[in-house]
Order: sequence, then C-alpha cells, then structure tokens
Amino acid sequence: MISVHGTIAVGDFSRHVSLDAGNEIIGIFGVNGSGKTSLLRAIAGLCPLSEGELYVNDVLADAPAKNHFVQPELRNIGMVFQDHALFPFMTALENAAFSLTVRGTKRNVARKLAMELMEQFGVAHIAEQMAPTLSGGQSQRVAIVRALVGNPQAVLLDEPLSAIDDESRENVRIQIREYLKRIDVSALVVSHDRADLDQLCTRIENYTR
Repeated sequence: MISVHGTIAVGDFSRHVSLDAGNEIIGIFGVNGSGKTSLLRAIAGLCPLSEGELYVNDVLADAPAKNHFVQPELRNIGMVFQDHALFPFMTALENAAFSLTVRGTKRNVARKLAMELMEQFGVAHIAEQMAPTLSGGQSQRVAIVRALVGNPQAVLLDEPLSAIDDESRENVRIQIREYLKRIDVSALVVSHDRADLDQLCTRIENYTR
C-alpha cells in the first residue's frame, strides 16, 4: 500500500499530491510537466517531500516535519526509469539482479532469481552482454526485470513500454500485468500511451495541473 499526501518541490516546480493506493495497479496519465515522474521519484525516495507524509505498507518513509526519511535502498521499491538507468559497467544479468544484491541477497541466489525472470521476459540470451551493447528494447526488458524481481513492497513503472516494438508490446503488457497481480502489491504506471494504461491498470488517474 502507498499513501502520500504532501508537496513535491524540485527547482521551480512545486505540486501538492494526494494519493492512496491499495494492492492495485494505478495508471497515471497527464500532460508533460505535470509531475508524474516526480511523484514516482518521491515514493522511491529519490525526490524527498518538502512537506507532508509518505507511507509504504503502513511504514512511514518520508515526513519532513518529523525529520524522518528512509533512504531509497531501504524502501524495497522496484522502479523502471524512463531512460532505463542500467549501470554501463555491468552485464544485463548483473543489472537485473542489482535490486536483490543491494538488499543483501546472496549473489548466486540473486542471479538465479533474476535469470528466471529474464527467461520469462525473453532476455535470458543476452544475460552476459554489457549494458551499453543492448538495444533499447532489450534494456527496457532488463529494467523491468530489475524492478519486478524478488518481493518488492511496491512497483513504480515510468513509461515501461516506450522502447518495446509494437509486435512484442502486447505480450510484455500481459507479462507485467500477470506478474504484478501475482505479487499483489501497489503499483503505479506512468505512460503517455493510453492503451498501455487501459490494458495494464485496474484504475487510471488523470494527473494534470
């Protein structure tokens, strides 16, 4: 579960946000510059609230008035970034397993779990390739695996299908939706493609200024 009520301020941008998400998949739809990515980054701990409170699974994660802030690596939240954000000095498999290893999972266990999910998403064959050699679609699938692998307490997907070719898009949507339903956590999906949101999400929020 995610509950965030407060203000996000980044440079000249400021927006009050109010969102309560149960174990559901919520689509966030809106114009550029409305703060959709900033909302995800605030929940992930990459953009602290300037005021208000954020709870993840009933645990307080951010409360400026109480001088309380849980570091991103301790929140156990899976996130797909718009630019995929793979580490260039790692292989695809090392990137996919990173979220587990940073949380203390033994390396061999993390690699096994990541490889199993890479197989499901059709990228097991590029496991040992270095990240810079991957195509855009391959990078995006690896980023999706990194966000979903293990047992994240919440999942945040920022334009998760933008680099996937049209021929494969429907299958990847189905894989993401089924996996999110199986792990039964709060998930937020930002996308400019309404078809992605309609097919992935259980409800859609129009996020405008």
